Formats: sequence, C-alpha cells, structure tokens
Amino acid sequence: MEKKKGLTLSDKISYVLLAAGIGIFVTGIGLIRNPDHDSFFLIDLGRYIVNNRALPKTAYWLITDDVPTIVQQWMCDVCNYIAYALGGYTGLVILGIIFDLILLACMFIYCRELFKNIRTALTASVFLWLFLSEFTNTRPFSITISVALLELTVLHRFFSKEEHTKREIRIFFMLIAALFIFQVNWQASNILFPVFWLLCYIPFVKEDRMSIRPGINLYALAALGTGIVSSLINPNGIHGTLYLFYSRGSLKGFNIFECRPPALWSGYTLMMAMIIALLVYAAFKRRLTAAQFLLSAGCIFMSVLYMRCCWTLVLPLAQLLSGFDLFGKKEKWVRWGIIAACILSVNLIFRYRDEKTDNLQKMLDCVPAPDKVTLYTDFNSGAYFLIDGYKIYFDARPELYHKYIAGSKAFTQEALDAWTGDIDYGKFIEKYGFDWFAVSTDSKMEYYLESEPDYEFVFENGDNGIAVYRRTPEQVSP
Repeated sequence: MEKKKGLTLSDKISYVLLAAGIGIFVTGIGLIRNPDHDSFFLIDLGRYIVNNRALPKTAYWLITDDVPTIVQQWMCDVCNYIAYALGGYTGLVILGIIFDLILLACMFIYCRELFKNIRTALTASVFLWLFLSEFTNTRPFSITISVALLELTVLHRFFSKEEHTKREIRIFFMLIAALFIFQVNWQASNILFPVFWLLCYIPFVKEDRMSIRPGINLYALAALGTGIVSSLINPNGIHGTLYLFYSRGSLKGFNIFECRPPALWSGYTLMMAMIIALLVYAAFKRRLTAAQFLLSAGCIFMSVLYMRCCWTLVLPLAQLLSGFDLFGKKEKWVRWGIIAACILSVNLIFRYRDEKTDNLQKMLDCVPAPDKVTLYTDFNSGAYFLIDGYKIYFDARPELYHKYIAGSKAFTQEALDAWTGDIDYGKFIEKYGFDWFAVSTDSKMEYYLESEPDYEFVFENGDNGIAVYRRTPEQVSP
C-alpha cells in the first residue's frame, strides 16, 4: 500500500470538476436514454403487480386470451411503475440517473478492491463507467451489472486469502446467496452472469518450486451450488431460475440489435483487440491469476457472440489496468482527461428534444380508446401502447409468446411471418379483426397497408420509427 499524500490545490480543483463533470454526463445520459423502449412494458407490469399484489399468470395485455406468461424482472417493473406514477417521464429520467449512479458506486467498490488505492480506484472507476453508458437506463441491466461488480468484489476478496475463519466463510456464502436471490428477482434472464463469475474461480493453479499443480477450489464449487439453490427463491420458482432455458429459439429472425455480434469496425472490437494483446502479454509475464485469465477470456468470448455482453469487457480491462499499473503516475492526467470528456458531454443535454415524448403522446392520442379498437402492433410498436392500457398483438418479448412459455397458445412464428411478409396479410387481418395498425416504418406490413385502398395513413412517429394506419370507415364492420 503506497503512502498517502496530501491533496494539492490542483487535486482539489480537479475532484470538484470531476464531480461536476459526472453530474453533467449522468444527466445527459439520463435524458437521452430514458424512457427506453422497454420502459413501457416494465411500467405496465409494475402497475399490475402493485395494484394486484401478485404477478400475472397470463398475458393480460394481449388480444389473444389466456396466454401463459412468466414475469422475470418483477422488482424492476415495480421500480419503473413507482417512478412513472410519481413523476411521469421525468420520474423515469430520475430513476435512470439513480441507476447510473448506483452503477458508478459499485464500479468504485470493485476498483477499490483491485487497486488498493482510493484515488486511483476513483479515476479508474469513472474511466470504466463511461464505457457502460450504452447499457444505462431504467431497464434492469444497470443494476444487473452492479450486482456482477459486487459479486466479483466478494470473490476477489475471499479468494485472495488462503485461510479463512468460520465467520468469513459464513459471511461469504450468505453474500453469494443474497446476490443470487436478488438477481433472479431483478432479472432472471441474466442469472447465468453470477454463475459465470463463480466458474472462473473453481479451477486454480498452485505453483511449487518444481511444478505447477492444477486443482479444484471446493469453496467456489460449494458457492456455485449455494447460488443455484438460492435462485429458486423467487415468485416463479424453478421457472424463474430456468427463464433463459425457456427462451431458447424465440429470438431468431427478428434481427435484434442486442443479440447480434458487435460490428467489425466499432469501438468494442477495438477494445477487444487491445485487451487480447494485453492478455497475451500478461500470460507471458504471469501478471494474472488463473481466475483473472479465465474471467478475461470468458468476457471476450461472450462479447464476440452478443452485443449485449460487450459490457463485460470492462472486467478484464480493470484487471489489466490494475495488474500492469497502467495509470501509475499518469493518474492525474487521466483524471483531467476524464473531466474534459465529461464536461464536453454537455452536448448530450443540448441534444435532448422535448418532441421525443411529445410525438409519442401524439401517436397514442391519435388512436381511439382501448375499448374501441382491435390494434395490430409489431415487435417495435407494441410496448408503447401498454402504458395507456391497450390490448396489443405483439411486442419486443418474443420469448413470452414462444412454445416453451406460451405452450399451445404460442404465436411467435405467426408474428415473425407478419414481420417478414411470409403471410397472407388479408387473411391474417380478418382472423383477428384488426382495424387499427401501429407498424414499424418501412416494414413489410406498412408496404401492404400503403398499397391497399382499404387502409389509410393516420400518423407517423419519426422519433420511434412507427406509423399508424386505420381501416377506412366504410370497411369497418358496424
């Protein structure tokens, strides 16, 4: 541990400016990224849970009756509804800012454990936190990442020691259980994250004078079992723990951004290349433990597969920054660079447009009351109408309408066919009796509605890429 030095005037000014810069950045991100597309079905579910004091067993929001459902992120639903009930869209912005600051605090705790120096940890945590701005809003992901950082802090602290007291062991297993319980109730679809981190600590390598001996860490293995059993403590029971298993195969064909690999030429691929180079160098220099190496390799592997996993790249980056002391005496210059970046992010606030929510409200207002329409919605449009109580056809949760959750009521394939145009639209519309349509602009369904004289354009919400059409009055059955 290096000897603490007093703060110079320059340091004090820099920390004040850093706090101001963080405030500017987090406000700008909060305005730009909230409300998120998913916020609307989170609010709707949260409203149901608060009003009924129970989770729904069927998808009450669909025009199709009695479709079984699983609510896998109910705690986040409730948070979103309370924020919206108290402050409308402003409440969601504030909640997004709170989630973002929680993420920063957890990143600092993680970096403090790695760097063992408060000043360096503060600078490093803000530096790494800025990379996570794409993942911060009122969706559950911000807090899921925070839970991951807390778990990794617990694991690093526990497994950095070879001997443990009974009290330390008891506290360790209690913390692991608590983290798994929270995760499965906050976002069950990502329960595999806390499993992955534990997997990195099961194998260990012990170096003797003449040999290297691999082994199994029984504490990590027991912690994994404790976590999995603890994850059953949720309102959905085994269905919550296995939510990702029930989701398999449901996302194919919708071309979901989060489920695609990152673009070949992007900041994330550049970051991967840098981390891989440092990781190879670290392997030769033996600067990382087996657990750290496995964690780094696993994070890179997941990031190559899915865009939504790219946030994990901050984990090996933090390990490498710590292992090679890449900040060192340059920490002050890094701090000033972060300050400049944060203050320049004031342009995010200037970019914010009130029309973002105005156009959304205009779109909702142009459609008749929920009890007077049979509304067609697609993957992109469905969630927005839930906030006003409309019954919808489909939304951005195809796993809920797939055979593993919806059973005999499954209709994901039909919705995909309507999305891709592999369907007879005339027969499809007559089957459900749709008279109003909220469709993604430039979609196959919009081309059909444009080309048919029985339908007329009503409104286009350019901010969200949704166009509203209706069946002409003379075509509507009395």
